[in-house]
Amino acid sequence: MAKTIKPVKLTSESDLMRLLDEADSSSPVLLERRGVVYRLSTVNDSKEIDDEPDPEEVRRILDETVGSWADLDVDKMIEDIYRWRREGSREPIDR
Repeated sequence: MAKTIKPVKLTSESDLMRLLDEADSSSPVLLERRGVVYRLSTVNDSKEIDDEPDPEEVRRILDETVGSWADLDVDKMIEDIYRWRREGSREPIDR
């Protein structure tokens, strides 16, 4: 489920104003609270995710990837996956 972004209005009296100035002038500011680290940085419009992908770029990527798995042995891959599930990925626990 997508998370919604909640904007927070700041006043000039807010302590966050100083942090925003730091984040704006240099690299992102990392905030830590109870062991959780948050990143405070500016949003660059050119790096935002576009809701409408460029059709030419999508075609180019599809052309590059079409047939890239054509040489795989599907039956062997399925067998391997089931075997790996049975075997597991953890070491056995000595009790």
